[in-house]
Amino acid sequence: MVFPTMTSAVASAAAVCVAVAALVACAAPSATAADAPPALRIMVKLVRASEDGAAIAAEASRLAGVSVSYAAATSATWHALSLHCAGTSRCEEAIARLRAAGSIYQAVEIDGRKKPAS
Repeated sequence: MVFPTMTSAVASAAAVCVAVAALVACAAPSATAADAPPALRIMVKLVRASEDGAAIAAEASRLAGVSVSYAAATSATWHALSLHCAGTSRCEEAIARLRAAGSIYQAVEIDGRKKPAS
């Protein structure tokens, strides 16, 4: 004769919880970097030289209306930024807004360099 014990009941409940959690995790869509649209890299020439990458990216995000990350500097006035847009038209609009900010940027160009193969 088998008598259920509290230990086996707890173990069974834990196993059920683990199984349910695994099923929920499999069913939930996962957002990965591969799902995100690729960033568009641009070069900006500042009216006033700066080496503060965080400030440059924050100002560009504010002006462009999209998320902008700082990539690199080629000088105190030329900086590479990455625009993170939901699509091509959103990036084009963001670039137009940056170009319209003539008091901040002397030039805003799409970075045409070849990217390394991934």
